[in-house]
Amino acid sequence: MGGKELKPRTRRPMTPATKAIFLFALLMVLRLAVFRPELASDGKPRTDVLVTHVIDGDTFDLDDGTRVRMLGIDAPEAGFGDKTPQPFSVEATEWLKDRIEGHEVALRIDYPKTDRYGRTLAWVFEPNGTLVNELMLREGRVKLLADFGLPADLEPNLRKAEAEARIRKVGIWARKSKK
Repeated sequence: MGGKELKPRTRRPMTPATKAIFLFALLMVLRLAVFRPELASDGKPRTDVLVTHVIDGDTFDLDDGTRVRMLGIDAPEAGFGDKTPQPFSVEATEWLKDRIEGHEVALRIDYPKTDRYGRTLAWVFEPNGTLVNELMLREGRVKLLADFGLPADLEPNLRKAEAEARIRKVGIWARKSKK
């Protein structure tokens, strides 16, 4: 036929950078498809765990021995050791025990992951999606702890929950009776 003869194309070997990009892409696909954690509706990872023991109104232990400190709230101090318990500490602790002890909850762990005592810092959700931290604020069991910032997706509801409890004068916001 009188035309140019086509040579078969030879494939050049991949450069190290191309190999790295390919490997990274493959690992990301595997991570998202296979090793994907359960995600909350807000896109943050959640981990389902079993609560074995409530320590006080904002701290509890898991079945794997992890101690968790709930984010965004501050419960009245329980008065361990020789310290006197603060008013409503027993009520906050008992309420949390009734709500989550012996039950599975989902943890949303933001950053930082732990506090200076090594406790895991988390937002705690019931299986139905109820944010326990927010519910405790709404019922006047705890105060809002915003000193270290609050996530933008949770802050409005947390502030509203505490405000509602203050207005209704429930729990720690109840006025002491004058005798």
